[in-house]
Amino acid sequence: MSLDELRRHLNDQATEIDLTTPVPMVHVQRRAAQVRRRRVVTGVLSAAACLAAVAAVLTGTPVLDRSEPAKTPVPRPVRTAAVPGDGMPTSPVTPAKGDYVKDGVRYQAEVAGAALQTARIGAGPLSFSWTPAETKVDFRLFCTIPGNGSASGLGAVVLRVNGKIVTSRPCDNVSDPLPGERFGAGLRANLGLRIGRPVQLTATVVDGNGREVKSPGLLLGAAVYSPAETDTFGAYKYIELPTFVQYHGRLYRLDGGIASPTSTDPNDSGIQMDGPDFDPYLAVFGVGSSGKVHSLELAGTPGGQEFEVSPTDAPSVAPIHAQAAGPVIVRQAEPRVVSGELFLALYLPTE
Repeated sequence: MSLDELRRHLNDQATEIDLTTPVPMVHVQRRAAQVRRRRVVTGVLSAAACLAAVAAVLTGTPVLDRSEPAKTPVPRPVRTAAVPGDGMPTSPVTPAKGDYVKDGVRYQAEVAGAALQTARIGAGPLSFSWTPAETKVDFRLFCTIPGNGSASGLGAVVLRVNGKIVTSRPCDNVSDPLPGERFGAGLRANLGLRIGRPVQLTATVVDGNGREVKSPGLLLGAAVYSPAETDTFGAYKYIELPTFVQYHGRLYRLDGGIASPTSTDPNDSGIQMDGPDFDPYLAVFGVGSSGKVHSLELAGTPGGQEFEVSPTDAPSVAPIHAQAAGPVIVRQAEPRVVSGELFLALYLPTE
């Protein structure tokens, strides 16, 4: 209906009203009374609704809201760190002042006597400045690529000091809540560290060809610890390992170690030590005084454990749960020409 048509319709209705006819006051009064009652009822219902809403807020009862729901931003998922089910005993670690925590992963302020100097955790390459308070330090790395059962074959985190590669560690597929437990070997190389002079640390995850690895959920970390008490062994005392280490919150002590020059003989049986009887322990092995990639096998432990690792100069730690005593054997998997000393050490629980 147009505006002109509406005006004509209203005008026609107005001409139908007989102004001489008296107004029916009884009907008007009845209509007014109905309007008053309706307004009272509406007010009562509105007050009741307000009281119900207040009571719902106080009691926690949900109130039906027919308004358009607000668009709440979805929070970022929080990474839940987990301990691999390796059968080793665990102990809770109490948070301490000076811990570095990010994305649910913690670098402890102190691990088995080693003190944290600096740390970084992130989802991509890390680059940060650090001013040494001492020149003898321990770099502790970790790398996690979740959802990949062969993460160690996919990538490794490489640490550089002022552009020079210092150490590396293969990636895992499970987040470690306490990466500071992953101690490194004592580094004897001249890194050019000077007390009070800042250096640049960079940590990057790379594949076997040295190309950067990018994967959903990837997380890496790098930390610098002041080394605690250490022991040395080997022909030239080049193998240096901490006297005490922590694993899953439990403390272990170095029980002994052996070393032997690497060999290219395919028939070389490697080196071995006898494990304890029904005690959980850690087997630590690697090649000392070598910065080249090498392939090792750990074998001979009860249950037929045998696996391959390819570290550069950070030692590998194999947790062995309590079982019958047996020999622990480490040997080169391939007859590569790698100079240095093949070493094996066992850590027994202190309790």
